[in-house]
Amino acid sequence: MKIVGMIPARMGSKRVKKKNLRLLNGKPLVEYIFTSASKAKYLDEIYINSEDPIFKQLAKPFGIKYYQRDVALAGEDTTNDHFADDFLRNIDCDILIQILPTSPFIQAEDINSFIEYMLENNLETLTSVEAKQIGCIYNEKPVNFNKNLILEKSQDLEPIYAYTGALMGWNKNKFIENMDKYGCAYHGNNTRLDHYVWDGLSTIDIDNEEDFILADQLMRAQEIEVSSKAEYYEE
Repeated sequence: MKIVGMIPARMGSKRVKKKNLRLLNGKPLVEYIFTSASKAKYLDEIYINSEDPIFKQLAKPFGIKYYQRDVALAGEDTTNDHFADDFLRNIDCDILIQILPTSPFIQAEDINSFIEYMLENNLETLTSVEAKQIGCIYNEKPVNFNKNLILEKSQDLEPIYAYTGALMGWNKNKFIENMDKYGCAYHGNNTRLDHYVWDGLSTIDIDNEEDFILADQLMRAQEIEVSSKAEYYEE
């Protein structure tokens, strides 16, 4: 079985200009995921999928290959379904693991655990999700609480699971089959599907300017030695 990792990285980004190349604590954002992916033990090959060859030279020192995406698949209107479908029809693999560079706190251990979960459960699609244990509303209606009852403790609420999207896994043949049949495959359609629940810093996604600034400060803070001993105010 051949497992391939794909790191999608467009040059264009409306909310954060050239986001994947912007320096985060002194390094291009995309380099953080290069480091983690290259240390993951189950990936037989890793590709950076982009329309711009600048990523080829950045990826080379990490042993990561470059996949030249057609410019037509690099626009704002292009969906993940489309560029993943293009990649899978041109690259030999059995399972594709997509790793987003906009989640720079992902570690190799996260990728390993994700792949292990997919293999152990014989899945054809695996999404990454984060539990939100707080009252949620959809279309002005409560999702996991009763508005006619007393306020519940948050820890007693049914958690809502939100996509992080940072890690996705697909069976190649099933993905292509669903693209041919339904015109989409990202969410799994009729495949053997499950959701990988994780939490912590690894789930952080950089989506806008504020996210980038906060991630930069957090990355810098990780280099500072801090005491793990809790301290409290005393009179």
